[in-house]
Amino acid sequence: MIFQRRVTLAASAMLACTFCAGRAASAQAPAPPVVTAPAVSDPMLAPPPPAPAELHSWDEALGMLRRSPDFLTSVAAVERAAAQRRIALAAVLPVLYAQGSYVHNFNTVTVPFGTVTLVEPPATVWQGYAIAQWNAISPRALYGVGTADLAIDVASLSLADRRRVLAGSVVSSVLATLAAARVAELDRVGLRSALERLVLTQTRLQFAKGTELDVDRAQQDVAQARALLIDGDERLRQARESLGQTLGSTTPVAADASLDLQGFDRAVSATCHVNTDVERRADVAAARERVAITERQIEDARLMFAPTLSLSSQGGYASAVTLGPLWTWTLAATITVPVYDGGVRYGAMRDARASAEQARDALASLRIAALIEVARANRAIDVDTARLEVSKQRRDLAASVDARVREGYARGIGTSLDLVTSAQALRQADIELVLAEFDLAQAHADAVLVNAECVY
Repeated sequence: MIFQRRVTLAASAMLACTFCAGRAASAQAPAPPVVTAPAVSDPMLAPPPPAPAELHSWDEALGMLRRSPDFLTSVAAVERAAAQRRIALAAVLPVLYAQGSYVHNFNTVTVPFGTVTLVEPPATVWQGYAIAQWNAISPRALYGVGTADLAIDVASLSLADRRRVLAGSVVSSVLATLAAARVAELDRVGLRSALERLVLTQTRLQFAKGTELDVDRAQQDVAQARALLIDGDERLRQARESLGQTLGSTTPVAADASLDLQGFDRAVSATCHVNTDVERRADVAAARERVAITERQIEDARLMFAPTLSLSSQGGYASAVTLGPLWTWTLAATITVPVYDGGVRYGAMRDARASAEQARDALASLRIAALIEVARANRAIDVDTARLEVSKQRRDLAASVDARVREGYARGIGTSLDLVTSAQALRQADIELVLAEFDLAQAHADAVLVNAECVY
């Protein structure tokens, strides 16, 4: 809600009536004057410049988010995990490759051998080979494929959690931008009100009903209102930059001022569905999978001493040989039994056990943090609702006090200190009310996103 307030006064008319009333002999009281607000103008009252881009809906935000670097990085992590799984599978599949060579010997020897003359080595030799290799029995390589499958699950769960986190970041950035825009607007209303109060004090001084101290206090209030406006505009620019950065935009992005908060909340709820169990939250599930991976690494270290059986076959052709056939074909089987590796296996097992313990501790810590986060998010709705009601009461009381002080000051009752103090209290109450409204909207969004599964 944008609270428009104007200082209503008729400085010259009211002061003239007051001055005349002191000298009039008539006992009849004059009719109350018509109260109007003085016209004020100032370059800083102009609205802030618009952002290069504007966000109009949640669907538009999701479309930009899918192209953001943060989101694409998580998608690439899943692709990398799938590629690593393919590499692990290659270790247990046959390998086939070919080789070809050309050799020319510049120094040769001719050797008579009966009716045949041998040239050694042959002047030119063409050779070609086809080689097939297969680790037929490799327990560690087979075990690694299962570990790679778990790594894909971890990457997928991390992507799901990244969707939830990015959705929350977009919601927070949109609400922060809207709140900053509302505060910037209230800052201009506050500056206008301060300028109107300055006109009032100057008019009272002109009619010898005020002092220079009153004018100084009003000018001090104007200076404070200008400082608040400058800070508010900078916060608005930073909020727009943060929203653009979250959406992967190189330019600041503003949220449409007409964006309905309740409709926005419904759109977020349609994209992200709440889970009833914190164990189903993507980051907690990913941490459990990491524990499983580290426990598999212990067994992987044990398998370093497992025997392996490798099969290989080679067929080839040489254009010239000294003795033997031009065509060759071989088949070989190799059994490898690790005996001593200098302690690598034991060091790997020790490291894997420590890594598994770290993963279990990280899971326990994350589970506790998630439970507390869910409890706080659910409690925040009640807290922010109560805070909003109190902020409304404080703002209404501040507005009432300010109106009474302005009316009294225009009639010669009260001091300029009362005038400035009530104005500052009203400006602060207006800002606190706006922030309380957006805090409640943020609390509703957090209650959905704290333990949700987002699909986009």
